[in-house]
Amino acid sequence: MSSTHVALVLKEYERKDKTRSINLRITHKRQLAWIPQNVFVTTNEWLSKEEKITKECNRYQSIERVNDYLLKRKVEAKTIINGLYDSKEIESLTITEIKIKILNDTDLITFGDFTKRIIDELKTANRFGSAGAYEAALSFVLRNNNNKDLYFQNLNYKFLKTLEMAHLAIGNTLNSLAVYMRTIRAIYNRAINENIAKRDWYPFAQYKIKKTKTQKRAISKTDVQLIENFNSKEGSQKFHARNYFMFSFYMVGLNYTDMAFLKKSNIVNERLEYVRKKTNKFYSLALYDKPKKILEYYLKDKNANDYIFPIISRDTAEEQRKDIKNNLKTYNKYIRLIAAELKIEGNITSYVARHSWASIGKFLNVPIQVISEGLGHDSMQTTQIYLDSFETNVIDNATMLITS
Repeated sequence: MSSTHVALVLKEYERKDKTRSINLRITHKRQLAWIPQNVFVTTNEWLSKEEKITKECNRYQSIERVNDYLLKRKVEAKTIINGLYDSKEIESLTITEIKIKILNDTDLITFGDFTKRIIDELKTANRFGSAGAYEAALSFVLRNNNNKDLYFQNLNYKFLKTLEMAHLAIGNTLNSLAVYMRTIRAIYNRAINENIAKRDWYPFAQYKIKKTKTQKRAISKTDVQLIENFNSKEGSQKFHARNYFMFSFYMVGLNYTDMAFLKKSNIVNERLEYVRKKTNKFYSLALYDKPKKILEYYLKDKNANDYIFPIISRDTAEEQRKDIKNNLKTYNKYIRLIAAELKIEGNITSYVARHSWASIGKFLNVPIQVISEGLGHDSMQTTQIYLDSFETNVIDNATMLITS
């Protein structure tokens, strides 16, 4: 029996004139999607069982013609779904993808529908961090558009300026706006590449994403040493926060997510070897005395496939992402408390360890190419030719100088 159904229904939302939108409701694997038909009637003018407008409705010149149109749209949708079953494609499709296939018209595919499809793809690929960024951008657009979806041709320069003014009016920053706008731009570019949106509509040719210089994140070597020498009760939140910060600093600004996924098997011949999730860059870093001392505490009774640090406790990718997110909040809370206790100024977070490694290295005249290589940056196009030629001991030597 088919698990995908199509019906004509009235949406619950009632407009000011007491009418409601007639929609095609698609049901697929217990998920729902709605396709507006641009036809509006009151509840008394709609026959839900027959899926027809009553003859008594005088809202349209020809009720018969409107009912024929609605029936035609339903038959077209069912024909497309039957074709997807015949080709056995239906089982691999999400509700959003089915909706897009039924629309089959770039003018009718909304920004929200298309973005939800991308989100579904990212979650399927276990890229929950990226999915979260797309969900945040979609929410940003909808809440600044009275929670209504819109078509790509309406997401124009004027609309982007409206988003900008609404965001800044409540005291938000240009940099947080830039995060949303870059994601919206990425969605729009993909929509153009997939022939969902037209290049002539592209608003980012006129709208320029603005940002300001970010607040300084690095702290001095003296401040890092204060954190390094900080003592707290073994096993306490401050104990872990201090260890996470220092281990990140010792390991060339190791990212918190990458730290969370480290296993005992990542330690090979006195080196920490891992692939950074964000860039897929391979790292091989020397484990000298200071990071080894931290690892000794966490490696007790651990097997090769056990996570080193007590950050991830669950199995599925989405649950693991939540573990990391929740524990990062706790880590940032307690590293700030440590910094306040030590009278270290600034907003101290997990990122500070990474920025401080680079900043202290620059202060100590470590070549910028070595710092760039250590951080895994590849935006320095003119120096990138040299970066790949560094041996691992060059990064090791720089780390010894910076962290000693």
